[in-house]
Amino acid sequence: MPINSQDDLAAALAAGDTLVTMASKNTHSVTVQTAGVWYDLSKGAGMIPWDAVIGSGTNLTFQPVSETTTTTAATAASSGSIATTTFTDTTHGSGRFTVGMALTGTGVTAGTYITALGTGTGSNNGGTYTVNISQTVTSQTITGTATASFTGHGGNVGAAVKQLLNASVVSASATSAPSFFQLIDIIGFIPVSTVTLTSAQTILGSQTYPRYADGKGVMAFIVPVVVMGAGTPTLRLSYTNPASTAGRLTPAAPSLPIANTAAPVGQILYSGTGVGKYGPFIPLESGDNGILSIQSITQSATMTSGVYCIVLCKPVGLPLPLTTLGVPGERDYFNQLPSMPVIPDGACLSWLQLAGSATPVNTPYNFTTQTVWKV
Repeated sequence: MPINSQDDLAAALAAGDTLVTMASKNTHSVTVQTAGVWYDLSKGAGMIPWDAVIGSGTNLTFQPVSETTTTTAATAASSGSIATTTFTDTTHGSGRFTVGMALTGTGVTAGTYITALGTGTGSNNGGTYTVNISQTVTSQTITGTATASFTGHGGNVGAAVKQLLNASVVSASATSAPSFFQLIDIIGFIPVSTVTLTSAQTILGSQTYPRYADGKGVMAFIVPVVVMGAGTPTLRLSYTNPASTAGRLTPAAPSLPIANTAAPVGQILYSGTGVGKYGPFIPLESGDNGILSIQSITQSATMTSGVYCIVLCKPVGLPLPLTTLGVPGERDYFNQLPSMPVIPDGACLSWLQLAGSATPVNTPYNFTTQTVWKV
């Protein structure tokens, strides 16, 4: 049963059925954030490491995500090597290599992981990647393993109902404010590496959500996992809504979403100011309250290069505004905004950010969330 009263809340807190999570997330390490543009902080460093799961997987195929999800990639036999801090995928085998993936293989130093993309796009032959430990590994099979890395919320609570009690964010770094943050539960993603095609690309396989199976409240955003090329096409999804009505389309009026040229990793691809700029979520047809599944994505022109992911998620609670340097932005979801959003078992909680100024690379933000559950 959910918490319905002050007595319920007091009893749950007294019983210790709560978790306070404090963790930092950084803005991205390569590109200064642009004011008025949304960013996916799962691709930043911090106490919660760079997430390596989103961006792995197979082109145009839905990959569900829970907090215990792992994915793998591998070179072909005798086709991977490491020279100092450069890992080379001479002949690719399977999956997609991503930043944050731990690497294993004969002679590979324990604790080795990918820190940056070189010429690699995840699955291209001859692609290079930077690793954290200098070493020499001769040609062999090298495997990458990604583990989900998201905000903790107390694990599985079974029949109990877990809810978000409060959340806050603060930063003491120059030009970190103003800013705006939305907590989301990521339920899956669809990698798209065929970014030069201009016909409708069909999403492959089944799409079974690990949470929110009815699709109500589920939204989508598109984020590069490899820096995009110079193209600026419009983007359109064909999807099924929670009423099981197929063939729903991203509205063309006032404009379809328009991709940003050379969008960096982590930037919401079509966000910003002006015509065709939205954020953070892809608009839905009038009357729709979510996405049950996605059938296809269409670009009006080539994006030249890069890899992006269509990420499916559910927003959790109202956003957090951070207005002043060094002063926390706070939300009380019990008294201030009575809603106490439910956090289901397996939730992958992450943050989206609307930059209010030109925010420097690696700017840290410190987040606190408190969940509580009634047994």
